[in-house]
Amino acid sequence: MNSMDTFDPDMTCRVNDGLNDQIIEWSPHWASMYREHASRWDDGVISWDGLLLDGWAPIVHGHPCGH
Repeated sequence: MNSMDTFDPDMTCRVNDGLNDQIIEWSPHWASMYREHASRWDDGVISWDGLLLDGWAPIVHGHPCGH
């Protein structure tokens, strides 16, 4: 997972919610709410909408032929 310091809320990706130990598919539709309400919880951890986001990863789509 990448650091939340490099997170771009306008990009579709997966984010890790350390509070609930789950991976969430991020929607860019949430970007404006994220910018308005997100706050730093700890080093590398962002508090947002009841979640503690501690990392993100790009969504990698498979090869077009399925490999």
